[in-house]
Amino acid sequence: MKKPANHKTLAQESLQASVWKVRPFQIVSLLEMLKHYAGPFYWMTRFFYSLQKRVEKAIAKRGGDSLPTKGEADLVKRLAKRIELYCSPVEFENVLERLYFLNSGDQLLQPLRGEPLTLARLKFQLEELSQEIAKTLYKNKFMLIPSHDAAYYDNPDLFGPEVAQQVPKANSDIKEAGNCYATGSYTASVFHFMRVAEFGLRKLAQKLHVKLTDKGNPLHVEYATWDKVITACKNEITAIRLKSAGPRKEAKLSLYSDAADHCLFITSVPTLIDSLSVYCWI
Repeated sequence: MKKPANHKTLAQESLQASVWKVRPFQIVSLLEMLKHYAGPFYWMTRFFYSLQKRVEKAIAKRGGDSLPTKGEADLVKRLAKRIELYCSPVEFENVLERLYFLNSGDQLLQPLRGEPLTLARLKFQLEELSQEIAKTLYKNKFMLIPSHDAAYYDNPDLFGPEVAQQVPKANSDIKEAGNCYATGSYTASVFHFMRVAEFGLRKLAQKLHVKLTDKGNPLHVEYATWDKVITACKNEITAIRLKSAGPRKEAKLSLYSDAADHCLFITSVPTLIDSLSVYCWI
């Protein structure tokens, strides 16, 4: 089957993908700086290797004292640009510093003063750059998230967009719960899911218009204990069941019929955290 004219391979798409999607002078978090994109980085190293082989062939053909051609200089510039794009300025600081010796700002890679950058010197600088990348990779630790768990990572919509819209305060914990699960920190994942459940419980209390008190004084739902909120929700649902039959009663019961049972289950969840952690690990 003939491929379309604008068809691009995965490697080509990876190389053209922009990792740093930020505006000029935009402040980014340390977490964003530390993110490592393995796919584009892999294709960058493949390009690096092919460039080294090309320089070696050029030396064998023209001699080490020859200067790089315009085409060879363009390839070095492309390499430097990709290294700047895919290498974090935190872990790869020494790598980025070595780019200075490639003189990629000059059209033909030649310095303003000093000795010219011959093919032999270019070969040496590329080898030094390669060794610096290798040292950085050995020094740092990287985590591989299996594909079947990757969908849980950095995903604020684990419970669907409806939950994200209805309970926005829980979005951060939903995302962190997924991150912990994807990275194998199951106990921490249960902790964040418990916080999500708490947000949902308080949202339910607000929907039921429960009235809470503490020592005879009105108490806002945000400051009430789980037991107080759950008891109030159960009492409100029981009161709905005692009302006269009608469409309004049926509509409320249809919406909240299982809420009381769910509330009772929530009270027992903290005692099951260790069991759930073992279950998730299995």
